Amino acid sequence: MIGGAPERAGARPLVVTGASGYLARWLVPLAARRVPVLAVSRTRPEPAALGDATWAPLDVTDRAAVRELCEAVAPRAIVHTAAANPGADPALFGPVNVGAAAHVAEAATRVGARIVAVSTDTVHAGDAAPYADDAAASPINAYGESKAGGEAALGGADDVAIVRTSLIFGLEVMDRSTEGFRDRLASGERLELFADVVRQPIAAPALAQALVTLALDATDVVGTLNVAGRDVIDRARFGRRLLAHWNLGPAAQVVDVRAAGRRGVPLDLRLRLDRAEHLGLPTDGAAILAPTGPEGV
Repeated sequence: MIGGAPERAGARPLVVTGASGYLARWLVPLAARRVPVLAVSRTRPEPAALGDATWAPLDVTDRAAVRELCEAVAPRAIVHTAAANPGADPALFGPVNVGAAAHVAEAATRVGARIVAVSTDTVHAGDAAPYADDAAASPINAYGESKAGGEAALGGADDVAIVRTSLIFGLEVMDRSTEGFRDRLASGERLELFADVVRQPIAAPALAQALVTLALDATDVVGTLNVAGRDVIDRARFGRRLLAHWNLGPAAQVVDVRAAGRRGVPLDLRLRLDRAEHLGLPTDGAAILAPTGPEGV
């Protein structure tokens, strides 16, 4: 079931962690149209990213604070998006990606709340694609290991759906990866894009809708499921399309390279979308980024 009528009167709130993150810009206002939403993060989001939601400060690595908040508000569900992503200090991977997941699982179980958590395709090694919804994790880098550890920690909760997704992008707000590309190009650096790394990027509004549906409507869905874009594309072509969309260049600084042989880089992370398609969840992907010219730049 996609969507639903507002349930504000007397509804238990939905808690969204990682409220100052990229995905939350779409997720929080969307959910707040239907139920009361308490958005939590260490730093306050921009007003436009909150919509009708209420914000409260929370450090998800603080076990006592997470437990106290959940006991105070008794959420119906927690959408757990808080994460230390690639590019962050690797020292944060354990406390944020594993520790915080354990805190959320413990607190949610105590108050009878459902969890919908965001994981990643990089829990896989990239050598046995396409990966089924319930494929065992096989990470080959520190980030993937931490997210697999987070999945294991969340698995101890009573009611949890873990969404393995891919690269998240939007057409109205630049994603963090492309911001990095922009900065490197502006400084005159050469930008290397992997031509042999395959992913299934998903549009942020589509992923946000899928998470809201899993939290409020498809509440019988548990375990791991893949929610990614239906379009399979290599990182080089995808990167070039994003650069074209944001009018970034110059093209001479952008070079296709191969990741094969580089340690810790999964090459083929294609995902099967069986459960997402059965549920009718949105899988809008890279096709909405119409290429300009030969391949974007």
